[in-house]
Amino acid sequence: MKKLDYKTDGEFTNELLKLKYDSQIIYEGYTDDLITSVTGDLELKLNYGMSNTSSVIARKYGDHIVWIPKIPLESDYRYKTIIFNSKQFAELWTFLKYKAEDDLEIIKNISTDELKLMWMIGARGTERIEDISSLIKSVKKNTIALSTSLEHEDTVFYNLIENQWTLKIDKIIEDQDYWESFIAYLDKGVYEEWEAFKKDNNDNLYIHLGNGYCLPI
Repeated sequence: MKKLDYKTDGEFTNELLKLKYDSQIIYEGYTDDLITSVTGDLELKLNYGMSNTSSVIARKYGDHIVWIPKIPLESDYRYKTIIFNSKQFAELWTFLKYKAEDDLEIIKNISTDELKLMWMIGARGTERIEDISSLIKSVKKNTIALSTSLEHEDTVFYNLIENQWTLKIDKIIEDQDYWESFIAYLDKGVYEEWEAFKKDNNDNLYIHLGNGYCLPI
């Protein structure tokens, strides 16, 4: 699991928080501005140390808290795959003087469409994304070529983009440095490449959700 670091300066309503995930700043600002649940979902308003805010929503997946993109997505929306284990969640919430058990109760279980959203968001184009259907269209339009390894898995690749997912294993796996990456090349957007799949030494293929987190296919 990626490392979570945080520290605060100041007091009360002027308290400032710096939150890092995997050694990268995901939030820097007033502590009171980070968390909200006014929409009914537990939400982090991340800014990655910049002025623009990109919100993510908490979902449960097994023993993990997964932070998914919040639709609609504007062209400048930023996203990093962030997953906490239950201990990290409880420790951060306690540090911020919230009751973890209270907020855990309002977190819904993740859906396959939400996992699919996490998988595809890095391959989107620059247009506004209204829903999962518009994201699928954007990704298909933005994908201009496949790496040689991914060409051999093109049927699996396009089926996962176009069709409903039926994942049977409630498990998130972290990749290893020696795992093979399967790349799709992109036309426009934040990234030029999309690491869509990973494969381990036993030739098991995984959906790569980003940041080294994978799902068995």
